[in-house]
Amino acid sequence: MGASPLESIVQQIDDLGPEEKWTLLELLIDRLRRQARPSRGRLSDYYGIGRGRIFRTAQEVDTFIEEERNAWEE
Repeated sequence: MGASPLESIVQQIDDLGPEEKWTLLELLIDRLRRQARPSRGRLSDYYGIGRGRIFRTAQEVDTFIEEERNAWEE
């Protein structure tokens, strides 16, 4: 029975030198970061939030946000 693809890759990694292993690790981390980066929503997805509300102070905004959060928890 042959080795699984992952076992084969691990064996190949074991054959690398220390610097090559670090380079491979950096490449893997870079690729994982790109894959894990959340996609940004479109600004138009947020249109309508707070519609009809005119905020004059930061406190009014904070109050609105707190009310929205409380509504989600109910």
